[in-house]
Formats: sequence, structure tokens, C-alpha cells
Amino acid sequence: MPTKDREFVHLHVHTDHSLLDGCARVDRLCERASELGMKALSITDHGALYGLTKFFKQAEKHKIKPLLGCEIYLVFEEVLAETNEERKKQKSRHMGLLARNFTGYQNLCKIVSIAHTQGFYRNPRTDLNTLAAHSEGLIGFSGCLAAVIPQYLLEGEFDKARAAAAQFVAIFGKEYFIIELMDHGIEEQRRIIPDLLKIATEFELKVVATNDVHYVDNTDWEPHDSLLCIQTGAKVDDVKRMRYDAQQFYLKSREEMELAFKEVPQSITNTSAVAEMCEVELPFGVDHYPVYKRSIEIKSNADNVNFERILDLYVAAKNEVRSRDGETTITLSSSERDTLKENGLYLFELCKAGLKERYGTDYNSCRANWDQATKKDQRYCEQLEYEIAIIAGTGFVDYFLIVWDFINWAREQLIPVGPGRGSGAGCIVAYVLKITDIDPLSFGLLFERMLNLERVSPPDFDVDFCMRRRDEVVNYVREKYGEDRVANIITFGTFGAKMVVRDLARVNNIEYSEANKLAKMIPDELNISLDESVKKSPELQQELRKNTVAQSIIKQGRVIEGMVRITGKHA
Repeated sequence: MPTKDREFVHLHVHTDHSLLDGCARVDRLCERASELGMKALSITDHGALYGLTKFFKQAEKHKIKPLLGCEIYLVFEEVLAETNEERKKQKSRHMGLLARNFTGYQNLCKIVSIAHTQGFYRNPRTDLNTLAAHSEGLIGFSGCLAAVIPQYLLEGEFDKARAAAAQFVAIFGKEYFIIELMDHGIEEQRRIIPDLLKIATEFELKVVATNDVHYVDNTDWEPHDSLLCIQTGAKVDDVKRMRYDAQQFYLKSREEMELAFKEVPQSITNTSAVAEMCEVELPFGVDHYPVYKRSIEIKSNADNVNFERILDLYVAAKNEVRSRDGETTITLSSSERDTLKENGLYLFELCKAGLKERYGTDYNSCRANWDQATKKDQRYCEQLEYEIAIIAGTGFVDYFLIVWDFINWAREQLIPVGPGRGSGAGCIVAYVLKITDIDPLSFGLLFERMLNLERVSPPDFDVDFCMRRRDEVVNYVREKYGEDRVANIITFGTFGAKMVVRDLARVNNIEYSEANKLAKMIPDELNISLDESVKKSPELQQELRKNTVAQSIIKQGRVIEGMVRITGKHA
């Protein structure tokens, strides 16, 4: 592994989360960067940040420093127009941003969120005022040919390009606004380099070489071209269609970049300097749940005696696991117990009332006369205590109360609510709170599938509301707990083996009957890959021996399969 490779860092990189444009799966991207000996790697997808978490984890897995960023769509005006008719007249340009620190990451999130919720017209757009208001902790780049400064230079408007650079320097500061040089063998890129260097010299700005990475290896240009056709509905053979002007948008080595920019050697080493400016840690595993706040007029009895015993159950269960794993046992201090009681006691009282309504079991009477209580009542009480102990000890009391709150509100508004699905159906606390309508004890369902001390992960309730009135519930939660605490959950549809074969066959103008025949040679197995399909299907093996088009489809499909094809709303 050449040491000098570690002195070059790619600062402009698109993954498959730049939908149907980026042809680079995050795992392959990080693996290749590691092979090249690179110490850091960026992610700058088009107008979106939903690939950052996956990228961050893959980069750390490969011992690469993750640089978190985005290529935003910038309208080079102070404010976005109000109506679509007016927005149609505003041109959006590209601009790369990288987060220097966690404040920068938060500002990047704000910029992208505002662009999607308030600035969307064909793509999520940002204006200069929004950029300036959230520029702290960010590094800005002059960008590719589709960016503000390069566009002015291509039009021969040097003074406007210079003025734009001055404006960006005012927003980011001269240390954190970087001039970006690109050379993919495209004449327009080479033509503007002298003027970009002139601007950099005048404003004393760093210059970096980037490669606008859209795929991993130099041979991946063909699957990338097919991906563009899948995006636009075009055929590969179409003359007039979206296509890239070169075949060099891959993750180049330092030597390749050094050769392209040998006349500007500082543009290579400066990439490492920019990477060293960035220190962002994503706080995985930190609880960001809102706290449930009940109305002042709602009073509840404080059953401290039984709740103390419930907390002791948690300590005992936790120490059993820790002792088995050779870890030090724990205790709960008085202040920790008081904190757990704040909403824990209210949850406890709600559960007592629900236990009586669901099972006819009076918890207080049962505990006061334990020896006289029936076996069934004892079972209900003990299971309730155990579950509350685990819920309280793992810090999910507020989560249960908030879910109970909006389901209870929906029922009060006569909004139909489903019986509950998933692992939450195994929880007696959820049943007595009427979060679910399935008795877990009658059906032998396990609470531990939802929450257990062996592997503490956030519980998840699958709740269904009437589709016509679902938005009322969402708006109630937003108003009560704050819009900044409520978000939809994205889901990604990826290219499976059959789908990628059908899509590639279509863009290669293969008759539907032939494409369907080839796709049916893929075995009907969940999550089967193309490589596994070739091994398991003699029919596909035979087809590949004689059919060169099928060979090309499978070869390209190996690159594309597993990439994100479409996004949707999970919840």
C-alpha cells in the first residue's frame, strides 16, 4: 500500500443514494478506498443525507475517516420564489458542502430538510439566505461544471464568477471556501481551470482536485450509463438522451489524480488538509426521545413501595446478565431511582387500571393479600412488574407513554385504530394500555422479542390508523411534542436479481418475452444474488454460454444489484 496514497482524499463522491445516478454501493466504495490506502473518504450525494449513516459505519469498518457532506441544489439568489411559476424561472446550481464538526452536521441537516420541506421544485432547493444562516461548521466548494462559479466562467462572465466567490467567502470564511478543480477529459473543465486558479490566488483560497465520483471502478461506466437510462426511461442506443461526456467518473488512485493535475501539485495534497479539518462523530445509541409531559391537572397515586420493588427486579435481572458476561454488577442510586419514578409511577398507575379492565385483576388488592390471590392474578401481576422493570430500567417509559397518549387520543376522537402488529403484540404493558388489542398471555407471545436485556434496542410498535384520518393523529403528535421531534421513516427499494435483469434488458431494447424468459431463470429465492443464481440455475448457465447480450446483462447487473432504486415512506 503506497504511503503517498494516504495523502489524497476524494472530496466529491456520489453513492447509490444519489438515486439512479450514483452507481457506487457504499460497501464497494469503502472497500476500494481502503485498497488504495486512502485515509479518508467523503460522501456528497445529490440533495439528500439518507446515505450518511450507512456510509459512516462502512467507512469506520474499513478504518477510513468518513467525511459527511452533500451536493446541494443552490439557487444563487437571496430567497426562493414563493410560487412554482416564479420558481420555474430560478436556476438551481450544484454546490458541495462538508461538515467540519457536529454543529456543521446539524446545519447540513437543517439546510437539506428546509430544502425538501420548503424549497422543493423538481429538486430540493436552497437559497443564499438559508445557506448563510446555517453555514457555521461547514466547508463550501466551488463545485462541478453545474455550479455557480463554473457556469459564470463558461459563459465568459469572469467578473460575476469573482463576485460569486466573494459572496461565498463572506458566507464560509476564506479558510472554509475551497476552489474545486476537475478534469475528466472534458474540454469545458480544462478551459476554466486557469480562471479558477486566478480566483483562488486573489482570495487566497485553497485549491483541491476532485473527480466527481459516480462509480467505483473504471469499468463501471457501462452499468452507470445503463442506470441513467433506467432513471430517464431511455434506451442505451438512443442518440438523444442523458449521458456523461466521459468515462472517468470513478474512484481514481492518487497516481491517476496526480497525473491529471501535475501542474497544480498542491491541489492533491490540499485534499488531505481539508480532510483533517473535518471531525464529526455521530452519536449512535444516544436517547433522543421526547419526554412525556402530563397535564398539571392529572394526578396519580405514588405507589413508591411496589415501584421500588420493581426497580429491584430490574437490578437483579441486569446483574444476572452482567455476571454471566463477566461484567461488574450495578446498583441504582437514590437520584437514579427518583429519575425513573418521574414518569414511571404514572405508567405504573395506568397499567394497574388497564390490568383491572383487561383481566379483572386488582393489582393493589392482589399485592396486599398475595397468598390469597389466584394463580392467574399472581401471573398477571408478576408479568406486569417484570415488563415495567425492564421498560423503566432501559429508559423507555416515555416512549410507552407517548405511544399510549396518541393512540388514546385517536380513540377519543373515534379514529379507528388497528389491533397492533409485530413484536409489540407480546407485551402485556402494551395490552393493558390498549396500545395493542392482542392478549399476549393467551397466545403465548414473548415480551423478550420486543425488549430484553440481552440486546437492548428501541422497541417498535406497528400501529395502524384509518387512512382517511391518519394525518389528524400525526398533527396531534407534532403539536404536542414539537415538529422537530416528529419525522417520517424512509424505506429503500433496492435492485434485486430479477428486477435488475428486467431493467437492464429493457434499456438494452430486448423484447419483453426474451427479458421475461431470462428473469425467470433466476431461482425464486428470497434475496438471492446473481452469482448465486448462476450457480444454482443450469438453465441460466446454458443461456450465458450462448447469449452475449445475457452475459452483458449479468455482468452489469452484478455491479447494480443491491443498489437503491427507489425511496418510499415506511411510516
